[in-house]
Amino acid sequence: MNIDARVAIILLTKGLFYKNDNEKAWSQLIENSYGLIKDYFEVIGLEVICDENEGYAYLQNIEYEEEYLSVPKLIRSRELSYKVSLLCVLLRKEIADFDMQNENTKAVITAQEIKEKMLLFLPTKTNEVKLFKEIESNIKKVQELGFLRSLKNQDDVYEIKRSIKAFVDAQWLSDFNDRLDEYKEVKS
Repeated sequence: MNIDARVAIILLTKGLFYKNDNEKAWSQLIENSYGLIKDYFEVIGLEVICDENEGYAYLQNIEYEEEYLSVPKLIRSRELSYKVSLLCVLLRKEIADFDMQNENTKAVITAQEIKEKMLLFLPTKTNEVKLFKEIESNIKKVQELGFLRSLKNQDDVYEIKRSIKAFVDAQWLSDFNDRLDEYKEVKS
């Protein structure tokens, strides 16, 4: 296995691996070593999910048949808070709207636009400073998940990463709507 294939493996284990992160390793993953890398991760119960068109790859647990249910999962699922989930949904909608209107490769959004969109779905509070700090904290969490990236030399401007389309899909949105309904029932 060459060095670029090893780099691709390491980048995959760190989370979302974007083509722009390392062109050589991406090329190695896609063109030369996909089968080898795929087999490498299958041994430990992971599969490589790769979207060549959008330029990203990531790992996820293999869903085994019933006889393998005792195999522990290497990647833990994270329960997202309501506000982080809401932000993910809003970003997913934003990138869908962007794709319909533009031919550019990057969908960008400002922190102010994010705040305005989130305020529509959050209860109004008398302490706006605290609310805005919470929203900024949620933006940081979504950055850590790999769905937002700060643009260089531009404060509070973010690129919405296309990988959000793979994670916030129809099933995820359905589950989110179910949780929203449960939340409404508890509140009333």
